[in-house]
Amino acid sequence: MPGIDAPMISLRNDALAVEIAPRGAELQAVHDAQGRDWLWSGDPAIWAGRSPLLFPVIGKHPGGQVLIDGARYPIKSHGVARTATFRTIAQDATSCTLRLTEDEETRTAYPFAFILDMTYRLEGASLAMTARIENPGAAPMPFCFGYHPAFPWPLPDGAGRPHRIHLANGASPGHQRLNADGQRAPDLHPSAFVDGVLTLDHALFAADALIIPEGAGSRCWYGAEGHPGIALAFADLPQLGIWTKPNGPFICIEPWHGLTSPADPDEPLDQREGAITLPPGAERSFTLTATFGVERPV
Repeated sequence: MPGIDAPMISLRNDALAVEIAPRGAELQAVHDAQGRDWLWSGDPAIWAGRSPLLFPVIGKHPGGQVLIDGARYPIKSHGVARTATFRTIAQDATSCTLRLTEDEETRTAYPFAFILDMTYRLEGASLAMTARIENPGAAPMPFCFGYHPAFPWPLPDGAGRPHRIHLANGASPGHQRLNADGQRAPDLHPSAFVDGVLTLDHALFAADALIIPEGAGSRCWYGAEGHPGIALAFADLPQLGIWTKPNGPFICIEPWHGLTSPADPDEPLDQREGAITLPPGAERSFTLTATFGVERPV
């Protein structure tokens, strides 16, 4: 298996060039034919992440432990995938698939056999990202999964202009917040959206992320209206997180299946809102497609 310094994987077509790191199977860069950068640069002085994968949990747990089948396991924020090294099992000029399977280290945090395949595919000005999760073991496997891409704020050509997130379904869903320890508080706050539109302001994130447990739909657009933006499509990922660091020059738009942990240390993973329990031999797939340079809301 390659080490953490394994070479980047590069994909390219006429519209886009992307780079993916074997560590975390994490998207590292998206450039278009005009030379514009569409992904946050990962400045470690602010936040080193760029587009981590969240598996088998999302966020932090009380005491850093997750409860599974009556036992507690020490687990890092966002789980085991984002710091593990994937191996490449397929690659051509415009697509690749990277795989992570359980090992001694992952079993200390998550006591299951699993296969996590991450496929990136360029299709014109779109990048399709598909996670396929399989349970090859003999026991039911509970998990959550989420994407965590960080896009520049402001976007290319958008400096000095208001940036907004438009939900395609036109909804104005309420949101939850994290407590001081990073666990999800139960209160549902009034929506920060107006008729499906969220005007971004750093003050929104003074209390950390907006966590939308339901109602965000499956498509959105992010950008400065009248200028090139990003259209996102995320079927079968019903929860949504929106987050940035205080005054950070990026915005994370995070489709999830599952939610962050509540403050209750006795909530088992298989009872978490949005969690999936995968029977032996079964699999699920989750696709996030980002289309870059889209000049109007969805």
